[in-house]
Amino acid sequence: MLKATLKSLMAHKLRLALTALAVVLGVMFMAGTFVLTDTIKHSINGLVNQGTAGKNVVVRGVAPFSSGGIMGSQDALSGNSRPLVPESLLATVKGVSGVAIADGQAEGTVSIVDAKGKALGPQRGAPTVAVAWVPDRALSSLVIRSGREPRKAGEVMLDRKTATSHKLAIGDQITVTGNLGPQPFTLVGTLGYGTQDTIAGAAIAAFDTSTAQAIAGKPGYFSEIDIDAAKDVPTDALVTRVGAVMPAHYEAVSAATAASDMAASFDSFLSFFNTFLLVFAGISLLVGAFIIFNTFSILVGQRTRELALLRAVGAGRGQVLGSVLGEALITGLVGSALGVGLGIGVAYGLYYLLKSSLSLSTTTMQILPRTIIISMTAGTVITLVSAVFPALRASRVPPVAAMRDDVVVGESSLRRRAFLGSTVLAVGIAALVVGLVGKTLAAVGVGAFFVFIGVAMLVPLIASPMARLIGAPLPWVQGVSGKLGRANSARNPRRTAATASALMIGIAVVAAIATLVGSLLGSFNGLFDKSFQASYVISTNTGQPFPAGPAETAIKAAPGVTAMSGFAQAQFHLKGAGKPLSGIDPVEGPKVFRIEVTKGSIAPLAQGALLVDETTSTNDHINVGDKLTATFATTGDKVFPVAGVYKDNQFLGPYLVSNAVVAENTNVARDAVVLVKTSSTTAATQDGLKKAVAAFPDLKVRTGAQFKADQKKQIKGFLYFVYALLGLSIVIAMFGVINTLALSVLERTREIGLIRSIGMFRRQVRRMIRGEAVVVAILGAI
Repeated sequence: MLKATLKSLMAHKLRLALTALAVVLGVMFMAGTFVLTDTIKHSINGLVNQGTAGKNVVVRGVAPFSSGGIMGSQDALSGNSRPLVPESLLATVKGVSGVAIADGQAEGTVSIVDAKGKALGPQRGAPTVAVAWVPDRALSSLVIRSGREPRKAGEVMLDRKTATSHKLAIGDQITVTGNLGPQPFTLVGTLGYGTQDTIAGAAIAAFDTSTAQAIAGKPGYFSEIDIDAAKDVPTDALVTRVGAVMPAHYEAVSAATAASDMAASFDSFLSFFNTFLLVFAGISLLVGAFIIFNTFSILVGQRTRELALLRAVGAGRGQVLGSVLGEALITGLVGSALGVGLGIGVAYGLYYLLKSSLSLSTTTMQILPRTIIISMTAGTVITLVSAVFPALRASRVPPVAAMRDDVVVGESSLRRRAFLGSTVLAVGIAALVVGLVGKTLAAVGVGAFFVFIGVAMLVPLIASPMARLIGAPLPWVQGVSGKLGRANSARNPRRTAATASALMIGIAVVAAIATLVGSLLGSFNGLFDKSFQASYVISTNTGQPFPAGPAETAIKAAPGVTAMSGFAQAQFHLKGAGKPLSGIDPVEGPKVFRIEVTKGSIAPLAQGALLVDETTSTNDHINVGDKLTATFATTGDKVFPVAGVYKDNQFLGPYLVSNAVVAENTNVARDAVVLVKTSSTTAATQDGLKKAVAAFPDLKVRTGAQFKADQKKQIKGFLYFVYALLGLSIVIAMFGVINTLALSVLERTREIGLIRSIGMFRRQVRRMIRGEAVVVAILGAI
């Protein structure tokens, strides 16, 4: 039987190649995702480890909790993930036996514009990181590319990528906006990060230590203290010695541990990105499963006499079953292997596209055993499972079929299919309801999968009448060709349904996401109007938070401003879970935000109280008068009295305090946006606001309508990205239609030859097949 299986494969190479293509594309997506994210992770880890080269021990504040995820990586870059280290500890560290060199590092985020007011650095996403230039070169991975290091206030170095891309030369003037507001600086040199011109797409600005503390950190404090061990002093021993002299809330760790913690924040984001892409790879494989099922079903139907002959010469049902599954196994293995190879190639290309934009290090492609095992297993198992029912049908072919032309392989009854399909559909709907009510994404995914399978099982019940209805115009448009195309699509409901189901999944997911995003866009105006009562929104061009004090002072002095409030954000832990916290001006905030207090009062915000929204109050049983103990990464535990409950405001979120409280519990006071209410909304008023923030060239003044339009543009940008990912599943479904129609043509060779012999032209045959494709496509879309 093995020889017969191999000969059958060789005899149907083209057909099985088309089948394997569905496996190849799905596995390619999966393997490429693994290789790309593993390679980016390896590159970033290498860059982070490169940042610890030369130092052995790091002194840092103890974080009471880990932010993790996207928020964690942002906190790590902005310096809000740990308490700052007092500068006074540097002398203590230097006095520890075994310390050869020690110095403090100050870092944070700033924004930069050139002499013409043009923003420098990344336009969105990655920040501009300000760091202190450490004189002891053994403690830093920053290297001079040209010019010299900053030695005093008013001097700055930029990473070479930023300087080169914006055509800046040594001696040029730039403006840096940080904690002190816009400050002029002279470019004295360019730098690199080890072998790279920058790191992970961020822009780097280096200052002398005191300037870096003032403009991006906090005077008198470091982000960390870096230590190089004396010769022959083991790192572990030095960690113990330095740790022994540390006061409470500060710790000494090895540089390797510090690098690992920094890399972990990026790893969390990459894990999310990896899972996000794998979902689309799974959708592509699910679409491929329908194509494989359909192809093997047709092949079994075409080989009825061949299989019957095998039965007639002594092959048992189990051997026939094994033969068909053997074909599926080989097809799955070959398709999966090709998919893994193509996936590695695609990942290679994408990585080198990202490498230049994100300034990732040159590294070998990370092809882990896990990638090959999971990708090969997924592709092969899906192929085998998809071929099980056609294989069972093949095993039921009676030997007598070898001598007759009119034997049809038994099909399962439509009554049984209706029962099983309805059951699977009911299970899917139940899982969807449970997932939606319980807000469990995994349950929603499982429910969607079973709904797809259930609908696909039930479609044959309506495929024939639907095909006749959809194809009704064809005879009018194509004449006899259309009439035959309509009849052909209606006479085999199982095949038509299986082909349409492959399209159904891809189109269904596109429709679901389009509906979701359309709903978000449709409700965004209402959400904005329910959240704000401001005339203007002021924020940075890059979306990065900006220093609160100087900007707010300038905005408040603009003509026509009647109310203004900065909006600050932070993260804290409450009862072991991370929570978002919003801060507004306790007096002006209610004038620009729509805050409807249902219990208590908003006035105590000014005294450090906290408000919660109605949903949080109900779900977490929080009432006015309660005291909540919140834990901040930078300041530890803080107790807040609950002063009131307000109606849900999606912009403000579940917990609200004054922006002063947010500033006290983060290392740097930053606004996400500033909301402004004015006495009029004329062009002159907006121009006045623009003049007020002219000293802050990175700030953008937008009306409410302009702000809404920009947010919608971002949502649509994400939608286009998702559509591009879903495009692969549509392409796979397209190949499924090609495969099915090609096989159906082969199956009807004598029939097509007969109609050609009685006068049908070649172009009429082509119209007939196109008519069938139209019916299948419309059925799948519906």
